[in-house]
Amino acid sequence: MEWVLGVTVRAPVASFRRPLDHNYQRTLPMPPPTTLLGIAGAALGLSDRALWAPNSPLRKLKVSVLMDDDHMPGRARDMWTVLKIKGGRIAERSPYFRELLFGVRYTLLYGGEKSVLETLAAAFDEPAYPLSLGRDDELLVIESLDMDEVQSGPPCFQGTLLPGDVRQIEGLRPQVSPGLHFEPPLVETLPLAFSVDRKGVRNPERMTPLSFLPVGIEIEVPGLQALQWQGRSFVWANGMTG
Repeated sequence: MEWVLGVTVRAPVASFRRPLDHNYQRTLPMPPPTTLLGIAGAALGLSDRALWAPNSPLRKLKVSVLMDDDHMPGRARDMWTVLKIKGGRIAERSPYFRELLFGVRYTLLYGGEKSVLETLAAAFDEPAYPLSLGRDDELLVIESLDMDEVQSGPPCFQGTLLPGDVRQIEGLRPQVSPGLHFEPPLVETLPLAFSVDRKGVRNPERMTPLSFLPVGIEIEVPGLQALQWQGRSFVWANGMTG
Protein backbone atom coordinates (compact mmCIF):
# COMPACT_ATOMS: atom_id res chain seq x y z
CA MET A 1 0.00 0.00 0.00
CA GLU A 2 1.05 3.60 -0.51
CA TRP A 3 -0.29 7.07 0.20
CA VAL A 4 -2.00 9.05 -2.53
CA LEU A 5 -3.31 12.62 -2.59
CA GLY A 6 -6.37 13.06 -4.83
CA VAL A 7 -7.32 16.60 -5.89
CA THR A 8 -10.65 16.84 -7.70
CA VAL A 9 -10.81 19.93 -9.89
CA ARG A 10 -13.11 21.44 -12.49
CA ALA A 11 -12.81 24.29 -14.94
CA PRO A 12 -15.10 25.90 -17.51
CA VAL A 13 -12.32 25.91 -20.15
CA ALA A 14 -9.05 24.01 -20.48
CA SER A 15 -6.51 23.13 -23.15
CA PHE A 16 -3.32 21.07 -23.24
CA ARG A 17 -1.51 21.76 -26.50
CA ARG A 18 0.14 18.86 -28.27
CA PRO A 19 3.86 19.73 -28.50
CA LEU A 20 4.40 19.72 -32.28
CA ASP A 21 1.24 21.64 -33.22
CA HIS A 22 1.66 25.22 -34.38
CA ASN A 23 -1.01 26.81 -36.59
CA TYR A 24 -3.64 24.24 -35.61
CA GLN A 25 -3.20 23.53 -31.91
CA ARG A 26 -5.02 20.36 -30.94
CA THR A 27 -5.56 19.60 -27.27
CA LEU A 28 -4.83 16.47 -25.28
CA PRO A 29 -7.94 15.18 -23.48
CA MET A 30 -6.40 15.52 -20.01
CA PRO A 31 -3.35 17.14 -18.38
CA PRO A 32 0.01 15.41 -19.10
CA PRO A 33 2.56 14.66 -16.31
CA THR A 34 4.48 17.94 -16.64
CA THR A 35 1.23 19.92 -16.29
CA LEU A 36 0.30 17.91 -13.19
CA LEU A 37 3.71 18.70 -11.69
CA GLY A 38 3.39 22.35 -12.74
CA ILE A 39 0.06 22.66 -10.92
CA ALA A 40 1.66 21.22 -7.76
CA GLY A 41 4.58 23.63 -8.13
CA ALA A 42 2.23 26.61 -8.49
CA ALA A 43 0.36 25.56 -5.34
CA LEU A 44 3.66 25.46 -3.45
CA GLY A 45 4.81 28.77 -4.92
CA LEU A 46 7.83 27.32 -6.74
CA SER A 47 9.37 29.24 -9.61
CA ASP A 48 9.86 27.45 -12.93
CA ARG A 49 13.57 27.05 -12.18
CA ALA A 50 12.95 25.72 -8.64
CA LEU A 51 10.26 23.32 -9.83
CA TRP A 52 12.52 21.60 -12.39
CA ALA A 53 15.79 21.84 -10.43
CA PRO A 54 17.62 18.58 -9.60
CA ASN A 55 16.91 19.19 -5.89
CA SER A 56 13.27 20.12 -6.39
CA PRO A 57 10.97 18.81 -3.62
CA LEU A 58 8.72 17.47 -6.40
CA ARG A 59 11.39 15.55 -8.35
CA LYS A 60 10.26 12.22 -6.87
CA LEU A 61 6.55 12.99 -6.96
CA LYS A 62 4.50 10.44 -8.94
CA VAL A 63 1.49 11.64 -10.90
CA SER A 64 -1.58 10.38 -12.68
CA VAL A 65 -5.05 11.66 -13.55
CA LEU A 66 -8.60 10.37 -13.81
CA MET A 67 -11.12 12.00 -16.12
CA ASP A 68 -14.70 12.34 -14.88
CA ASP A 69 -16.51 9.23 -16.13
CA ASP A 70 -19.99 10.82 -15.94
CA HIS A 71 -19.70 12.99 -19.02
CA MET A 72 -17.36 13.95 -21.84
CA PRO A 73 -16.20 17.58 -22.00
CA GLY A 74 -17.37 19.68 -24.91
CA ARG A 75 -14.96 20.74 -27.63
CA ALA A 76 -14.61 23.88 -29.71
CA ARG A 77 -12.11 25.65 -31.92
CA ASP A 78 -11.00 29.17 -31.14
CA MET A 79 -9.44 31.30 -33.88
CA TRP A 80 -6.72 33.75 -32.88
CA THR A 81 -4.80 36.24 -34.97
CA VAL A 82 -1.13 36.86 -34.26
CA LEU A 83 0.09 40.29 -35.31
CA LYS A 84 3.73 40.23 -36.43
CA ILE A 85 5.42 43.57 -35.82
CA LYS A 86 8.32 44.73 -37.98
CA GLY A 87 9.86 48.17 -37.87
CA GLY A 88 7.25 49.33 -35.38
CA ARG A 89 4.37 48.48 -37.74
CA ILE A 90 2.11 45.48 -38.26
CA ALA A 91 3.82 43.53 -41.04
CA GLU A 92 1.67 40.40 -41.11
CA ARG A 93 -1.47 38.86 -39.61
CA SER A 94 -1.20 35.12 -38.98
CA PRO A 95 -4.37 33.24 -37.94
CA TYR A 96 -4.23 30.00 -35.96
CA PHE A 97 -6.73 27.70 -34.34
CA ARG A 98 -6.71 26.34 -30.82
CA GLU A 99 -8.88 23.48 -29.60
CA LEU A 100 -10.62 24.01 -26.27
CA LEU A 101 -12.29 21.67 -23.80
CA PHE A 102 -15.40 22.88 -21.98
CA GLY A 103 -16.75 21.75 -18.63
CA VAL A 104 -13.82 19.53 -17.61
CA ARG A 105 -13.56 17.68 -14.29
CA TYR A 106 -10.52 15.64 -13.29
CA THR A 107 -9.04 14.01 -10.22
CA LEU A 108 -5.31 14.79 -10.09
CA LEU A 109 -3.40 12.03 -8.31
CA TYR A 110 -0.07 12.52 -6.53
CA GLY A 111 2.04 9.81 -4.88
CA GLY A 112 5.14 9.99 -2.72
CA GLU A 113 6.28 10.27 0.87
CA LYS A 114 3.43 11.00 3.27
CA SER A 115 5.09 14.15 4.63
CA VAL A 116 5.48 15.55 1.10
CA LEU A 117 1.84 14.80 0.29
CA GLU A 118 0.69 16.49 3.52
CA THR A 119 2.67 19.60 2.60
CA LEU A 120 1.19 19.49 -0.88
CA ALA A 121 -2.36 19.09 0.47
CA ALA A 122 -1.90 22.16 2.65
CA ALA A 123 -0.60 24.07 -0.38
CA PHE A 124 -3.62 23.11 -2.50
CA ASP A 125 -5.85 24.29 0.34
CA GLU A 126 -4.16 27.71 0.18
CA PRO A 127 -2.22 27.88 -3.09
CA ALA A 128 0.58 30.40 -3.44
CA TYR A 129 -0.24 31.13 -7.10
CA PRO A 130 -3.47 30.89 -9.10
CA LEU A 131 -3.97 27.34 -10.41
CA SER A 132 -4.92 26.66 -14.02
CA LEU A 133 -5.47 23.80 -16.45
CA GLY A 134 -3.32 24.69 -19.44
CA ARG A 135 -2.92 28.41 -20.08
CA ASP A 136 -2.61 30.90 -17.23
CA ASP A 137 -6.12 32.31 -17.79
CA GLU A 138 -7.81 28.88 -17.70
CA LEU A 139 -8.26 28.85 -13.96
CA LEU A 140 -9.48 25.78 -12.07
CA VAL A 141 -11.64 25.30 -8.98
CA ILE A 142 -10.74 22.70 -6.37
CA GLU A 143 -13.78 20.65 -5.36
CA SER A 144 -12.15 18.32 -2.85
CA LEU A 145 -8.87 17.12 -1.37
CA ASP A 146 -8.53 13.54 -0.16
CA MET A 147 -5.51 11.66 1.11
CA ASP A 148 -5.65 7.93 1.61
CA GLU A 149 -3.74 4.69 1.37
CA VAL A 150 -4.46 2.87 -1.85
CA GLN A 151 -4.33 -0.81 -2.66
CA SER A 152 -3.86 -2.85 -5.79
CA GLY A 153 -6.74 -2.86 -8.25
CA PRO A 154 -7.79 -4.76 -11.36
CA PRO A 155 -5.86 -3.80 -14.51
CA CYS A 156 -8.96 -2.32 -16.18
CA PHE A 157 -8.67 1.34 -17.13
CA GLN A 158 -10.71 4.18 -18.63
CA GLY A 159 -10.26 7.93 -18.72
CA THR A 160 -6.69 7.89 -17.50
CA LEU A 161 -3.04 7.87 -18.59
CA LEU A 162 -0.95 4.78 -19.24
CA PRO A 163 2.82 4.90 -19.79
CA GLY A 164 3.69 3.35 -23.15
CA ASP A 165 1.88 2.91 -26.44
CA VAL A 166 -1.33 0.86 -26.06
CA ARG A 167 -1.13 -0.08 -29.73
CA GLN A 168 1.96 -2.14 -28.93
CA ILE A 169 0.73 -3.82 -25.74
CA GLU A 170 0.05 -7.51 -26.30
CA GLY A 171 -3.12 -9.04 -24.88
CA LEU A 172 -5.04 -5.76 -24.62
CA ARG A 173 -8.74 -6.46 -24.10
CA PRO A 174 -11.25 -3.61 -24.69
CA GLN A 175 -14.59 -4.36 -23.00
CA VAL A 176 -16.84 -3.67 -25.99
CA SER A 177 -20.59 -4.13 -26.20
CA PRO A 178 -23.27 -3.43 -28.85
CA GLY A 179 -24.09 0.25 -29.24
CA LEU A 180 -20.97 1.43 -27.40
CA HIS A 181 -19.79 4.88 -28.48
CA PHE A 182 -16.29 6.11 -27.61
CA GLU A 183 -13.26 7.93 -28.92
CA PRO A 184 -10.11 5.89 -29.69
CA PRO A 185 -7.12 6.18 -27.34
CA LEU A 186 -4.61 8.90 -28.17
CA VAL A 187 -0.86 8.24 -28.05
CA GLU A 188 1.66 11.08 -27.77
CA THR A 189 5.37 11.15 -26.94
CA LEU A 190 5.82 13.73 -24.18
CA PRO A 191 8.45 14.83 -21.65
CA LEU A 192 8.15 13.66 -18.05
CA ALA A 193 10.28 16.56 -16.78
CA PHE A 194 12.15 19.67 -17.90
CA SER A 195 15.50 21.24 -17.25
CA VAL A 196 15.85 25.02 -17.24
CA ASP A 197 18.99 26.56 -18.72
CA ARG A 198 20.74 29.80 -17.73
CA LYS A 199 18.50 31.84 -20.04
CA GLY A 200 15.40 30.41 -18.42
CA VAL A 201 14.52 28.21 -21.41
CA ARG A 202 12.89 24.87 -20.56
CA ASN A 203 14.26 21.77 -22.27
CA PRO A 204 12.31 18.48 -22.30
CA GLU A 205 13.66 15.44 -20.46
CA ARG A 206 12.70 11.75 -20.43
CA MET A 207 10.60 11.76 -23.60
CA THR A 208 8.13 8.90 -23.21
CA PRO A 209 5.12 7.61 -25.18
CA LEU A 210 1.93 8.02 -23.15
CA SER A 211 -1.54 6.65 -23.92
CA PHE A 212 -4.58 8.78 -23.10
CA LEU A 213 -7.48 6.38 -22.60
CA PRO A 214 -11.01 7.67 -23.19
CA VAL A 215 -13.97 7.29 -20.86
CA GLY A 216 -16.87 5.12 -21.93
CA ILE A 217 -14.89 1.93 -22.53
CA GLU A 218 -12.82 -0.13 -20.12
CA ILE A 219 -9.56 -1.55 -21.44
CA GLU A 220 -8.03 -4.51 -19.65
CA VAL A 221 -4.24 -4.70 -19.74
CA PRO A 222 -3.35 -8.15 -18.35
CA GLY A 223 -0.19 -8.19 -16.27
CA LEU A 224 -0.08 -4.45 -15.58
CA GLN A 225 0.15 -3.70 -11.84
CA ALA A 226 -2.61 -1.19 -11.05
CA LEU A 227 -3.61 0.86 -8.02
CA GLN A 228 -7.17 1.80 -7.19
CA TRP A 229 -8.58 5.21 -6.19
CA GLN A 230 -12.25 5.36 -5.21
CA GLY A 231 -13.15 2.43 -7.45
CA ARG A 232 -11.05 3.51 -10.46
CA SER A 233 -7.81 1.81 -11.51
CA PHE A 234 -4.73 3.80 -12.46
CA VAL A 235 -0.95 3.57 -12.76
CA TRP A 236 1.66 6.26 -12.27
CA ALA A 237 2.33 8.02 -15.56
CA ASN A 238 5.88 8.99 -14.61
CA GLY A 239 7.01 6.02 -12.52
CA MET A 240 6.35 2.54 -11.32
CA THR A 241 3.39 1.69 -9.10
CA GLY A 242 5.80 1.03 -6.26
